[in-house]
Formats: sequence, C-alpha cells, structure tokens
Amino acid sequence: MHADGYFNSLSLGAICGLSILLVLIALSVGNLLGRFSARNGDVGESSIGGTVAATLGLLAFMLAFTFNMAADRFSQRKTLLLDEVNTIATTYLRADLLPPRERDRARKLLAEYVELRDINPKDVPDFDERMARSSAIQRQLWQLVAALSAAGYDGQRLRGFYESLNGLIDAHTARLYIGLRYRIPLPIWEALYAITALAMFGIGFQLGVGRRGSPQVVLSLALAFSVVILLIADLDRSGEGFLVIEQTPMSQLNAELQVDLKKSGR
Repeated sequence: MHADGYFNSLSLGAICGLSILLVLIALSVGNLLGRFSARNGDVGESSIGGTVAATLGLLAFMLAFTFNMAADRFSQRKTLLLDEVNTIATTYLRADLLPPRERDRARKLLAEYVELRDINPKDVPDFDERMARSSAIQRQLWQLVAALSAAGYDGQRLRGFYESLNGLIDAHTARLYIGLRYRIPLPIWEALYAITALAMFGIGFQLGVGRRGSPQVVLSLALAFSVVILLIADLDRSGEGFLVIEQTPMSQLNAELQVDLKKSGR
C-alpha cells in the first residue's frame, strides 16, 4: 500500500492519538534537553525565544494553509451535491423531449439513479457496487440517445436531453473524485507534523531551560494542537467523522421522483 493510502486508511481516532503522542514526545524531549543544557550553562533562555516564536509562526501558517485547503474542498463537496441534484432533476424533466416509450424508460433509469446516489458513503457497505451501477445507467441512457439519433429523431429535441445528460455524467465524475478520492497530499501532512514536532520541541526546550512548565500545561497544549489537526483531517474526509455533508437535497429529489413514477404508473 502506498504511503498516501496507508495514512488515509487511519481512523480519525488514530490520527488524534498520533498527534497527541507526537506533541507530548516532542515537548518532553525538548524539555529534557533544555534542562540538561541549562545545567551545563550551554544556552540562555533569551537566546532561543526568537527562534521558538518564529517556529510557532511557521506552524500557525502551516495549520491555516492546510485548514483552508480542507475547508475549500468541504465547500466544494456541498456545491457538487447541489449541482448533481439540479442536473438529475433537469434531465428527468427534459425526458419529456423524448418519444413516450424512451421517455418512460429514461425516467425509470433516472429514478433508480437518484436512489443509488441517495447515500452516505460511510453508512453503505455496497458503495462500490452502487457506483458501478450508476455508471451502467449512464451508459444505458447514452445508448438510448444514440439509438434515437440513429433513427433520425428530431435533433433539436434530442439535444435538449443529452446536454443535461452530459452534465449528469460530469457531475458524477466530479463528486466521485473531488468528494472521495482527492485528499490533502501526504507531503503536506508530513510537513505539518514535522513543523508541529519542531515547534513543540522548541517550546519544551525553552521551558526546560527556564525550568518551568507543568504536566497540565503540556497536556493542554498537546490537546489543543491535536484538536486542530483532527479538525483538518475530518474536513478532508467525506465519509467519516462529524463533518459529513447532509444528503437532504438528494433525499428530497429521490422521494419526489418515486412519487412521480407512482402517479404516472411507470
């Protein structure tokens, strides 16, 4: 398994524990080395204050950069959900441009399609099968368009349907990759953890030189930084954690299409 895949396979709880452990180890090692250096008179507390401040500033920048990257993709996932819902609804309505038999066939497929999409990935064990069936429905709809085109059906009316069908296919691809497969790259996570470790080491070293600090303060600092890192990881993952996109628009569309099919007796 590639390193990216291994990191992304870690649960959010494991990431939180790893973050706390990293901060505690870096603080402890820095504190021990700081006390040792102070006893030997190798360094003064004032000589490292500027370096620690600069490292903390760099850590703050890195945390903000990574958070913004994850938050932007979270916002994109919400937008893509609404775009897909609107595209499916438009395609369903434009099925009226097709002959009656093809119209009914297209609407049945679209109703099944939206039912397949009305899911939360973390709650559905057959997610991959649903995505495969979604792709199969897209091909069936496109074959329907191709058959009508070959039969010489009105090109203008047919264009009105297949343009929205193109949008439906594009929306599927965008949601699949941006929503599920694109993540914060591993080198950025590595840089974030490395800078966090260096910053915590610097704080621990400064506290050790000054012979200050308490276990409560150290633990609070570890938890504070770990919570921020956990929040970034949660934003970066669409199928787990507390920050999950609400599927209400897709659920409402699903319910509406099922009712419409029952009313029309298709």
